[in-house]
Amino acid sequence: MTDKFKAWLCLKSAFGTKPKTALELVKKYPHPEEYVGNPQHPIYEDDTISPQIKEQLLSAVHHPREEQIAKLCEHYEINAIFYGDEDYPLALANIILPPLILYYRGDLLKALNNISLAVVGTRKPTAYGKNACSKLLAPVCQREVTIVSGLAYGIDTVSHITALQNGAMTIAVLASGVENIYPPANRELAKEIINNGALVSEYEPGTKLESWNFPARNRIISALAPVTFVVEGSMTSGAMITAKHALEQNHDLIALPGEIYHPNAQGPNYLIKNGAQCITCPEDILYALGIEVEEREQLEFLPEISPDEQKIYDLFREEQRELSFDELL
Repeated sequence: MTDKFKAWLCLKSAFGTKPKTALELVKKYPHPEEYVGNPQHPIYEDDTISPQIKEQLLSAVHHPREEQIAKLCEHYEINAIFYGDEDYPLALANIILPPLILYYRGDLLKALNNISLAVVGTRKPTAYGKNACSKLLAPVCQREVTIVSGLAYGIDTVSHITALQNGAMTIAVLASGVENIYPPANRELAKEIINNGALVSEYEPGTKLESWNFPARNRIISALAPVTFVVEGSMTSGAMITAKHALEQNHDLIALPGEIYHPNAQGPNYLIKNGAQCITCPEDILYALGIEVEEREQLEFLPEISPDEQKIYDLFREEQRELSFDELL
């Protein structure tokens, strides 16, 4: 473990449950490795910093799990990016509370070189939701769009698998350390994601899964993509929390319309009613991402039609007007 890594861990542990205060300090003094344990640094003359924090930084108090973190990073090949680093994701740096340290396994930077789409939804999707998610995303993934989701059961799993099956990279944002795969049934999927994207978390390796981590990690899912696609979810679902974060981050929202009386459709239908783009075909998603769709590609999305149906279709294209049934006959 490098001195820089140790200094950042010292900073995080010094502020404990006050990450906002730690972020304010880092914005003012961006290189902890320069002042942790260094009494000559001007930070220790700053009266706006509490004596207790100064003492911990000056004493270079080790993170209580520093040794465990170092071992897990080595064993699982976990990398870390620090807030302010040149390769720290710009979209993530601009949110209200960006992670001070971002941990990942895989090739995060390569995955983020592509246009990204965040996909979220319920853990208990309907057959319609799963089928629509897969069919709508497949052509999008074939355009080398990186899919960002949360590795949970349901829509998350469908979106990651669809990306992998269609040659796209995918990023899974976890609510625990990146070595702790949840649900366990997705361990093999996680291995594939590492080879074709990345597992990402703001939590130190060795951090156990806690229920309150999920809402916090959702802000990272929405931050890593300019557009968030809400497939299915109730009004109180995690998908809607992610949608809220996307709006706060000034990112675009798109949603899959659903049956008006089904609980899974409540969230997406509400979003559509309030301005989210309604998604009914793959090119809707491509347009939302700013990817041009040629007419030839649009035709590929249409189902195959019979020779007689083709004649009718051609007639409408030639006339460019509404035709009555008698005229068609």
